[in-house]
Amino acid sequence: MEPLIDFSYLQELSGGDAKYLYELLDIFLGTTPEGLDKLEHLIRNTNDWEAIYKQAHFLKSSVGIVKIRDMHAQLLRIEELGRKEEGRPEIEELIGKIMGTFKEAQAVLEAERAKHKKAAGIVD
Repeated sequence: MEPLIDFSYLQELSGGDAKYLYELLDIFLGTTPEGLDKLEHLIRNTNDWEAIYKQAHFLKSSVGIVKIRDMHAQLLRIEELGRKEEGRPEIEELIGKIMGTFKEAQAVLEAERAKHKKAAGIVD
């Protein structure tokens, strides 16, 4: 089974620079939960297909950098179905999976961010 989070692209992108890794994870953790909540709200409470596919597209780019298992492909599928204005049951199933996976990954990402914050000597 694929790991929950694949940090290899982040490592490659940062060249192992702890401060840069911290900043990337800090931005990701600062924006992604809210973005996912927004997508879930749009899917469960609206028929705004354009907003659904645009929000999925927006999130997909972040998840392309911080690789959380299956999320990129699932967001891509929501984006595709949203553009076609079809597949609401599949979209609802996908957002449920995404939210569950992210909830599992969030603690791991927060620990990784803290590790790089400490390594970079960043103090609050």
